[in-house]
Amino acid sequence: MTPTVVTGWSLAALLFAAALLAPSALRRRAHFALAAMAVAGAVTLYSHDVMALPHICAALITGGAIGLALGRGVPRSGLPALLAGLIGLAGLAALLIGGAAWRDPHAFGLLDDATDRLRADAAAAMAAAIAWGAMACAGAATILRRGSAGRGHVLTGGAMLLATGGFVWAFAATPEVGRLLACGGAALFTGRGLTKRAMDAGTGPALALIGGFSGWAVAASAFLMENMAMAVAGGLAGAAGSLFCARLCGGPGRKGLADAERHP
Repeated sequence: MTPTVVTGWSLAALLFAAALLAPSALRRRAHFALAAMAVAGAVTLYSHDVMALPHICAALITGGAIGLALGRGVPRSGLPALLAGLIGLAGLAALLIGGAAWRDPHAFGLLDDATDRLRADAAAAMAAAIAWGAMACAGAATILRRGSAGRGHVLTGGAMLLATGGFVWAFAATPEVGRLLACGGAALFTGRGLTKRAMDAGTGPALALIGGFSGWAVAASAFLMENMAMAVAGGLAGAAGSLFCARLCGGPGRKGLADAERHP
């Protein structure tokens, strides 16, 4: 926590706040959010011992160019599908981070110094990142397939959500690869079932739901990488997406954005 890192994270937080709260045009607020992400990414690379910095920079430039081309070229009617795909990729990134942490926990500093075993808090964060990432991936695939919901999907999603929480707890108690795989598998069914339920209210609530999944996955991944700025941003995105979905699915009798068709 050097003064440079604290200053960078503080600047990123202020830019995020300006993007959310500034009384300005949507385009300018989007520019604030873009600048905040750039600052947070730069501080992350500065504050971590990065072994393959040229590869990471090349990936950032390539991904930014692809995203810019997609954003400018996709028609407005295709934006929900584009957002679903990007959110799914964020969930996939969390899955890969969790898998990398399981494969080499020493590189992430997740081992207990006394016993040289995986710490319980690190195991919980690892399982949570994989679970939320799997939910985001499954939810994005469900939206892209435009599947219809049914009572069975809702019950399955709810049951699998409880099972996912149980597997996260079990893996934190005894880290074994079988329990980690079971956690990811249950999370896939959870994301599919809950997203199908949200799609009853429209594509918007479903996108908000999987955006919340992705945000929580990013927050859990941030604990593995000891990146507080990423944890705060992911937690805000997770909470906002989850609450926004709950508001949109609340029915037309609710205030504000509850009736998405009449109050876009």
